[in-house]
Amino acid sequence: MPLPLSPSPTILVPHLPPKTLVGIDLVTFTSTANFHGIRDLPNGWHFLYTGTTESLSLRSGGWFYVGDISVFDESRNGTIVPPSSRSLGSDIFVWKWNSETETLEPLRASSDADRQEAMRHKANLGAVWQRGGLFRYRSRVSSSRTSQSQSQSQSQSQQEQQGPVQEDIDEDDEEEGRKDWADLTINISPRLLSRIVGDPELDVDGRPRWMVTSGSTAERDSDKIPGLPDPNSEALAKVTGAQETAFSFLPVDLKRTWREGAIGRERTEAAQDRSWALGDLIQRHSSGGDRGEKTGEAQILGELQFTFLMVMTLMNYSCLQQWRRLLELVLTCQNAIKDRQPLMVSVLRLLLLQLKRCDDVEGGLFDIDGADGGEFLRKLLMKFRRTLYEVIDNPGPTLKAEFDKLATWVKDEYDWELDREAFVRRGMVQLEDGEQVELEMEDDGDDETGEYAPLVVDLGEGNTTQDPDMDNVDTP
Repeated sequence: MPLPLSPSPTILVPHLPPKTLVGIDLVTFTSTANFHGIRDLPNGWHFLYTGTTESLSLRSGGWFYVGDISVFDESRNGTIVPPSSRSLGSDIFVWKWNSETETLEPLRASSDADRQEAMRHKANLGAVWQRGGLFRYRSRVSSSRTSQSQSQSQSQSQQEQQGPVQEDIDEDDEEEGRKDWADLTINISPRLLSRIVGDPELDVDGRPRWMVTSGSTAERDSDKIPGLPDPNSEALAKVTGAQETAFSFLPVDLKRTWREGAIGRERTEAAQDRSWALGDLIQRHSSGGDRGEKTGEAQILGELQFTFLMVMTLMNYSCLQQWRRLLELVLTCQNAIKDRQPLMVSVLRLLLLQLKRCDDVEGGLFDIDGADGGEFLRKLLMKFRRTLYEVIDNPGPTLKAEFDKLATWVKDEYDWELDREAFVRRGMVQLEDGEQVELEMEDDGDDETGEYAPLVVDLGEGNTTQDPDMDNVDTP
């Protein structure tokens, strides 16, 4: 294959040990002795990560942007992207392997040795290309799992000799995969990554990289076990190669979803309908200006995307918990279904896309979440359907259409029936000995209907006595 006059966007990973797990976006493979990087990277966000083994080893990776990152105009929120990264030529990234920490790290402009090494690798790019040491970017594996496993077994022996072997690419399938990845990352931004992860590292060309590991965690999700290093401690930094900062997730408190000072009926209703908590979160993270609350909504959507992708690629536990918290907050709202229809539509579209791609990486989403699999999501969607069809008047055809697409997909894929009325809750059942007995399905304690419905008690107009301990009660 002739080398193009102008090299395509490429990330070089020299000296990567063979048989290292490598992932780029939602595609993973095992490196070989001849593997030196990935070429033909499309513009947009990418996440490159590695692990010493395919199983339960610590994984680490970095977010980086291909193209002109200055498209993110965030000057009103503080300049996050350094000026040197706004006017660059061909995107050639060089990340070297650190054998002590077993992670990839960018070559830095602060080091003369790193700058010289980067120039040497870029000058040698043509030779690496001609040797077949660059893996052509793929957005997805074959749509057929059978053909995927067959192609992996057929190419394994060839990979050991000459590096990654490229399968025949279905261009339509590849184009769909690239569109899916773009939609999965459309709300990722430098502002969002810096808020959650912290300040980025800069390479020799001033390009930022945001580092994440499978051990990264938010303080609220951190388990401090006696005798083991704290997830954000210097002891763990010796293993990962960098002092990790705790994730700064959006503060979602599902046990307190009412305004300060709310009592009585207002507090009860805010516990059932979390629209106030959602609106308060959006307002606190909006930047003002012409877009108003759109920036706050984008932070919620972006965090849903970030957390999901970190679960899929790094199996990050803290991100899984935050993804669940955000979904529970949004899908238990009622008034927001009418007041924030564009946001609700975007969340349903994103959730459907995420579910469609959740098995792309080994250890799919519901296999990772071993506690109850997808049961938490099924219950949330059932509650949302009841609100959409029984509680809210005229929620809008677009929102209903998007939910119906999601409901149809989970019914076909997981056999989830979201309509409670479709279940026979009481009837006669014939036992093995022929005897017939009447059985009734128990009410779901999480359903908040029937005997579980919240009760508002009128204490009388003249009763001003209030229990001083009531403010400490989480739920009404």
